[in-house]
Amino acid sequence: MFDDYAVVCRLFLHYSFLIIHYPLHKVQTIEIHDIVPNPIADVASKTSEVWFKDHSFTRGKHYLISAESGTGKSSFFDFLYGRRHDYQGSITFDGASLHSFKVRDWNKIRQHNISLVFQGFRLFPELTVWENLQLKNHQTGYLSDQKMMQMLETLGIPEKRDIPLRFISYGQQQRVALIRAMCQPFDFLLLDEPFSHLDEVNQRIICNLVSDELKERGASLMLCSLGDPYFFGYDEKLNM
Repeated sequence: MFDDYAVVCRLFLHYSFLIIHYPLHKVQTIEIHDIVPNPIADVASKTSEVWFKDHSFTRGKHYLISAESGTGKSSFFDFLYGRRHDYQGSITFDGASLHSFKVRDWNKIRQHNISLVFQGFRLFPELTVWENLQLKNHQTGYLSDQKMMQMLETLGIPEKRDIPLRFISYGQQQRVALIRAMCQPFDFLLLDEPFSHLDEVNQRIICNLVSDELKERGASLMLCSLGDPYFFGYDEKLNM
């Protein structure tokens, strides 16, 4: 099954040359209004600074969201990314309700406005490191091959380029997922426990790379963590 899927992905890379360009609109503000996930609505903490609150997240600022396991931090990012809609309250991007978005709207947002590093990475184990990156970059045409290779070198894994993902360590996969998130323009970068399997030296290297990219793009960082702030400066810290 995995081999068949890998073949399909490689055919896509080989034969598809279409990059879909939507009219660009930068998302300046994400606003949440009295939201809470339906599955935990009865048990979510009323002292949370995210659930049951009104709050704005502004492009260009850095936010740390600290949360214990089971309090809904991954759900929050799933809502912002349009993967789930099972919540009370409302979320808006520049005043437009996420509940009104169609498939085409989400395609545009995921290619140009919001980039997410999933807690579980959602990479393709049968594809090589390079193929995993190309699958994303092929849709956006955002980074040059030279830039992607430079990022692999900066994060210490250039020799893993042509190795299937399933043969590299979890920490190395974490770095691949981070580079993949850079293979597109974005206004908000969402990181869900992004460095949990990396030592302090590698965490610092990645944080420096991410900080440089955020500054260059004028983008916002929203990082969910069990408590570790890592090595970023934050404009605001919220407890979930």
